[in-house]
Amino acid sequence: MHVTHRSKIEPFLAEDGSLVRELAAPGNSPLTGHSLAEIRHPAGTASREHSHLVAEEVYYVLEGEGVVRVDGQARAIGPGDVVVISPGQRHQVAQQGAGDLLLLVTCVPAYSLADVVFD
Repeated sequence: MHVTHRSKIEPFLAEDGSLVRELAAPGNSPLTGHSLAEIRHPAGTASREHSHLVAEEVYYVLEGEGVVRVDGQARAIGPGDVVVISPGQRHQVAQQGAGDLLLLVTCVPAYSLADVVFD
């Protein structure tokens, strides 16, 4: 069994201005094929549009409001929304409204920069 507390995991500032906290990933847990991260998008930030070669990704919105764009189709998202992204789908998420957009994000296989395709 591997148990850790969120407060023990330091977030890092991503290139897009979001704060990423890798809650469970191959680099900090016994996981080998899955990853779980908390991603906080402060006001005015958005991820870079990208796709994954093989990873399936799920976003669960914990707090805030935003817009997710998948293969050119945009949709408003808020607390309780679940967004499922398949391999090869181009996607981007952006914070909107007052307050941060807080997501719980899971990837299978585990997130890897080598799996990401940017424009």
